[in-house]
Amino acid sequence: MSEPLISNQRLVEVRIFKWPRRPTTVTVARLLGEDRFGRWLGVARADPWWTADRAHTGVFQASLVKLVPSGTFWTVCFHPGDPLVDVDIVLPVHWAGDVLEEVDLELDVLRFTDGRVVVRDQDEFARVRATWAMPDEIATQALTACEEIRNLVERQAEPFGVVGPSWLARFLAEITQ
Repeated sequence: MSEPLISNQRLVEVRIFKWPRRPTTVTVARLLGEDRFGRWLGVARADPWWTADRAHTGVFQASLVKLVPSGTFWTVCFHPGDPLVDVDIVLPVHWAGDVLEEVDLELDVLRFTDGRVVVRDQDEFARVRATWAMPDEIATQALTACEEIRNLVERQAEPFGVVGPSWLARFLAEITQ
């Protein structure tokens, strides 16, 4: 499918972990559809999130769409404000039915409204790598993916050009009706 399926949405539980597999947060997102880039999820402003132990909860301050490619070392969220693009460097995601599990490797590639593209949390990545004994193979794949994605985001290559913002615009239009 290439168009969002807002009207008959499936809900997906999104479980986020930090390396090596330390649970952090959980939320529920709407499965919007799928295209050649992967599956698209939507989270509306004021949708809830909670920590894995349910000790803390909160709500999303702004709506977003999340692209979840298959077999990559990244996922990406598109936002209506800064940062416009937020790429998480992750282990390849795991789907179990309507549950998405994602292990965050700390590195992020961000694009802002002024056009700047930055890599965030390189120090945290190094700390986690040392503290939690990340294998060199995984660290190398994460660093390679980060550099490749930074380049794509800077060039606004798809899905970082018009595709992501287009999914976001359709999602925002649907949830404000």
